[in-house]
Amino acid sequence: ETLEYAYFDWCTGKLWESLGDQDKAQAYYRKGQAYRNVWNPEVRWFQARQSKDRWLNWQGKTVGGQGCVESNPFQQGWFVPHDIEGMKALMGEDFFIQELELFFDRTTKDFLWSDYYNHPNEPDHHVPFLFNYSSKPWLTQKWTRQICKVAYGDDVLGLCGNEDVGQMSAWYILAAVGFHPVCPGSTRYELTSPVFDEVVLKLDRKFYPGKKFVVKALNNSSENVYIQKIWLNGKPLDRLWISHDEIISGGELVFELGDTPNKSLGL
Repeated sequence: ETLEYAYFDWCTGKLWESLGDQDKAQAYYRKGQAYRNVWNPEVRWFQARQSKDRWLNWQGKTVGGQGCVESNPFQQGWFVPHDIEGMKALMGEDFFIQELELFFDRTTKDFLWSDYYNHPNEPDHHVPFLFNYSSKPWLTQKWTRQICKVAYGDDVLGLCGNEDVGQMSAWYILAAVGFHPVCPGSTRYELTSPVFDEVVLKLDRKFYPGKKFVVKALNNSSENVYIQKIWLNGKPLDRLWISHDEIISGGELVFELGDTPNKSLGL
């Protein structure tokens, strides 16, 4: 709850900022830093408290409960979507990428229920995209393509977990198209490897100025899952994210894919 409320407070700050009240916005942004109160440097992870001066008994971050609901501290602890750089600073850059890799390397091959990355349970749905904030962004491309391939299907067992108000399907649609938000409330979408050769998003003219936004994947195959180059409206794009305004303005996003990571793309 501390982590989730910190994010909610940040969102409230964004709302106040949009209304022109900077004082209230800054007050809620400060409240959004409350996630730091449950970071325990001794165990190097987020840990629940019993009081200001006492931590909840620590059983290891892959043990369920411990202040979490239907998850464990390893799964829930990544939920700082509004301040990923701040979370990285607490962990340290090397530890951040080490734990991200561990989180996926030890999960089940079918992505069903586990103590590590757990796709049937939504609290960690944003975590595959956190590699975009690391020195190994190609792992976002690897893992999202693998999740789309293994955790979804077109039969009665097409979803690997409870749909939960559309979240399971929404994750697939966005990831398969090639972009996904880590932090709703921010206008940034993380780019990843598209599943389809071409997707056309028809934009509602009542709300958006563009007519359509097209996403194309060149050299796409089950082996070619790594982004080599990106173009937005014919111009090279040297970043692994796109803004909401760029999408709703209409245009074309083109990916060139290959079978080995382009390690010069990203951070």
